[in-house]
Amino acid sequence: MRAGAGTLTIDRLAAGYGRLQVVKGISLELGAGRALALLGPNGHGKTTLLRAITGLGPITSGTVELDGERIEKLTTPEIVERGLMHVPQGDMLFPRLTVNESLTLAGRLRRARGQRATNLSLVLDLFPRVAERRHQLVGTMSGGERQMLAIGMGIMANPSVLILDEPTLGLAPKVRHEILTRLLDVRQAGLSLLVADGDVDFLFGLADEWHVIELGRIVGSGTTENRPTHEQMMAMYVGASSTPSGGPDTTTEVSHV
Repeated sequence: MRAGAGTLTIDRLAAGYGRLQVVKGISLELGAGRALALLGPNGHGKTTLLRAITGLGPITSGTVELDGERIEKLTTPEIVERGLMHVPQGDMLFPRLTVNESLTLAGRLRRARGQRATNLSLVLDLFPRVAERRHQLVGTMSGGERQMLAIGMGIMANPSVLILDEPTLGLAPKVRHEILTRLLDVRQAGLSLLVADGDVDFLFGLADEWHVIELGRIVGSGTTENRPTHEQMMAMYVGASSTPSGGPDTTTEVSHV
C-alpha cells in the first residue's frame, strides 16, 4: 500500500433516492492513517452516505475530497483508481471463483498493478485463514472467512482509504474479534479506514473518532477515548440531548427533522 495519502473530507453532503432525502448535510473529516466510526440506528443514512461517497448513489449537494482532490462528480471506477475502495454490506463475492482468483481479480486495477505482490503478501500475512484456503472455492468458505477475503480484496486494490460497511454483520463474537485484530494491523500498515457497523464495541476498539448518524444527520461526535455510556448512546439514537463524559474532546449535537 502507498504511504503518505489517505485523507477524506466530506462537506455538507446530501444524498438520497428520488424525492427521498436520506443524508442531510453531513460533514466529516478522516485524517491519513486514522479510523473513523459511523454509528446509528439501521435505516438512518449510514449506508446511503457510504454509497454516495464512492459514486454508487446520487449526491444532491455537497463535496467529497480524497487527498485534496474533488471526486464527487467522478464515476465509481474513477474513484477507485484515485484510491477510495468500498467493501459493501453483505456477501458480494463470486462463489465459483477460488480465493486466489478473487485476490488476483481485485489486484488488476491500474493503480494496484505495481503493488500486487506486496499487497498479496500483506493480505496473506494478515489473514492466515485466507492463505490456507487459496485454492478453495469462495462458495465453500464460512461467513467469517468470506468477510476476511472481502477485506483482503479491498486491500488488493491498493487504496489509500478503505470503506467498510457492516463488516461484522452476522458473524460470531470470536470471528468479530479476529477481524478487529486484523483491521488494527491494517491501520498499522498506514491505511485510513471509514467503518459503519452495528457492533459498538467493535467500532470503539478500532476507531480514533466516532459520529452518530440519526435521520440523516450527525447528532453526536467524539473520540473513542471519551466513549459515551450506554444510556448516553441510547439518548443520541433517539435524538435526545446528551453530553458524553470526557470533556471538550467529545461533543454532542442533537437535530430533529
